[in-house]
Amino acid sequence: MATFTSSSPCKAILFGEHYVVYGAPALSVAIEPRNSVKFSDAPSGGRSIILNSVYGTGRISQDCDYNGPYELELFAAVAKSVFSTSAVAPCSVEFVSAWKLKGVGTSASLCAAFAAGLFSLAGKKATPEEIFAAAQTGDLIAHGGRASGIDAKTVSVGGAMEFKRNFSPPAYDFKPVKLNLPSGESLLLIDTFAGKKSTTSEMVALFAKSFGIAKAPQELGEGERASVREEYDAVWDSLAPAMKKGDAKKIGELMNDNHTLLKKRGVSSRGIDFAVTAALEAGARGAKMTAAGGEGGAAIALCEKKNEKKMQSAIADATGFTAYSVSLAKKGACTD
Repeated sequence: MATFTSSSPCKAILFGEHYVVYGAPALSVAIEPRNSVKFSDAPSGGRSIILNSVYGTGRISQDCDYNGPYELELFAAVAKSVFSTSAVAPCSVEFVSAWKLKGVGTSASLCAAFAAGLFSLAGKKATPEEIFAAAQTGDLIAHGGRASGIDAKTVSVGGAMEFKRNFSPPAYDFKPVKLNLPSGESLLLIDTFAGKKSTTSEMVALFAKSFGIAKAPQELGEGERASVREEYDAVWDSLAPAMKKGDAKKIGELMNDNHTLLKKRGVSSRGIDFAVTAALEAGARGAKMTAAGGEGGAAIALCEKKNEKKMQSAIADATGFTAYSVSLAKKGACTD
């Protein structure tokens, strides 16, 4: 076969972390640069999919059994989903990750890129929904069975995604939304990793504890969940008008407000707060944690594009953290 590459964006949550667990709406965006998977011929006479990455080498057999490093096991689930009605197409693949930050959906992105390439090998022009379904099977493994689907959905479809958890019946609703940053504005993602990373489950538990909640969200009454969402509702209600007007100043203020709430609930960290403060002092419109937060988490800042490089330098000088320039990705997972 001819060597080819498939790719997928990553994702950032702009608003609604943690509150979404209790039924509040949140906003996720697909971001560039993209992760990629390079496909080439399997070794001579090979009948398996050979996985190559920084974790080592894994092998997916014709019946989708897996052998190799546990970090690559999630891709066997993706292959099983793609080839559920057909034989596995032998090949050799190499995973190339553009991101090392916590909270940008790297596992979902690589699963989606892998799925897009496998569908191509199977001779099928897959829809974003089919890529999402396959990618989600792998991301569930990556997150211990607790992935909501927002990562896989955002990176498979591209663009911006509003998502909301429903409890009756239990499901997440995903709605693509048209979103462009205000003219002349840019986003920076700040990596605060310094040797330790908190887990998502730890942060979810801390958030619940801050409200005195000892039950799972689905075990609460709607009134109890509404009381959790209440403090965040004003942020979300103000967001759509600000986005529609392209009001960068207001959007920045709302990012600050969202971060203040999350910090109060104990899911930020010293490093994230340090990054947020440094970004604001360097001239950001607004800044906040993104995704689950905690130790080693990421922050996201809105700034004027003309000041982007100056801000990156200022943040690095003040904190030692790297601030990455990102752009919104309109295209989801695909073969290149």
